[in-house]
Amino acid sequence: MSGFEGAWLDGVGRALFIAYFLIAGLCNLAPHQVRSHVDRMRDLGTPLPAAAFWTGLAIQFTGCALLLTERFAAAGAICLIVFTVAATAIFHRFWQCTEPQRRNASRINLLNNTGVLAGLLLLLQNVR
Repeated sequence: MSGFEGAWLDGVGRALFIAYFLIAGLCNLAPHQVRSHVDRMRDLGTPLPAAAFWTGLAIQFTGCALLLTERFAAAGAICLIVFTVAATAIFHRFWQCTEPQRRNASRINLLNNTGVLAGLLLLLQNVR
């Protein structure tokens, strides 16, 4: 692969990750989404659920901003890795769901996040 192709693929891949996390984060800023997430986190036993929610969002947006920079892209990828692992651990413990549809949806989300994590690890390797 030529340098141009590699740079083009890196740029598009990075832009897609930023868009994915930025759009998801912005959607979660809607008041009903904030309440829903904090309530779910409380129900799942997350300590200080409101603080955890806002901290997670700050890490998510910080990761996006840092990925935009060439100098701090690795730190941005690490932020998004931490956010993805934490959010998955909090929200997608499918083995604890008793309702079959919720259990399956949670399992699918955990697997999707595993794929996102794999991509973030590859991105981290690429930006170091």
